[in-house]
Formats: sequence, C-alpha cells, structure tokens
Amino acid sequence: MIFDLIPTACGWVGVSFSKKGVRRLNLPVPDEKEALALLCASHATDLEKSDGIDRLRQQVVDYFNGGESGFNCRLDLSGATPFQRRVWEVVREIPYGQVKSYKWVAERTGRPHACRAVGRALSANPMPLIIPCHRVIRSDGKPGGFGGIAGDVKTKLMLLELEGCRIQF
Repeated sequence: MIFDLIPTACGWVGVSFSKKGVRRLNLPVPDEKEALALLCASHATDLEKSDGIDRLRQQVVDYFNGGESGFNCRLDLSGATPFQRRVWEVVREIPYGQVKSYKWVAERTGRPHACRAVGRALSANPMPLIIPCHRVIRSDGKPGGFGGIAGDVKTKLMLLELEGCRIQF
C-alpha cells in the first residue's frame, strides 16, 4: 500500500493506494501527523510513501481552493458489499454544489425503503471527497449524520458551504 499526504487550504488530507486504485482518502485534519495516523489506523499493512499522484493531488488542492474539481481516478473498493458499491456509485453522480436525500439515493439503488441502509453504507465510505457523501442530506433539509474518519456534521456543513450549499442546522 502506498500513501501520500496533501496540504490543502483546510488541512492535511491523507490518501492511500493499492495497485487497483485509491483505497482511502481522509478528510482534512489540522496537521500532517494526524493525517498519517488516520491512514495507519485504517490499514493493517505497512504504508510506503509515494509522490506519484500528481493528478489526484491537484484535484484535492483545487477542491479545497473552491474549485469545482471532479475526481477521476481508479478506485479500489475491495471489501465493499455490492449494496455499498451501488450506493457509492449513485452518490458519485450527485453534481458539485447540489444535495440529494437519503431517500433519493435509496430509490436509485432499487431499494426505496432502505434509507437507513444507505446511511450505513455512507458511514463506511472510505473516500468521502471522491464519493461525496456530504452531498446526501435528510428529506427535511437537515444535514443528517456524517461519520467516517475525521468526519462530523461540522465538516459536512463546511464541505457543502465550500461548494456553495447552505444547509440550515
């Protein structure tokens, strides 16, 4: 497994890769050591430093500078269930600066009553910028939860605001 740490306007983002593609991308944290600790906590194998991710690095930096960066990279979703993969595929289709409800996502997975299962799948999202789970909110317009590594509702609201979305909390 290889990794890199990316300094952004909002903090340090850690990213790890396997031969198949991006395996994990952490949300920004205040310092480099914390970003590395989050990556190490999520991998049982040793991590090896890599600087060969220039395109993804630029996309992450652009995103946190307010750019409408699209993330086009190969993903390693090994270990994900078929339902998680389907949820994540649907969420990747939500455009920058827009939000959709958990119900909307559930309907597009073919399981319209699986809103809670959608929430659980999103809480297991290993790369929350590339799979933009922060763009999924409750049907009543409230933000809903936001878990995962270095995530909380404040981070969700910060990411949405960065994209020009204002959600009442």
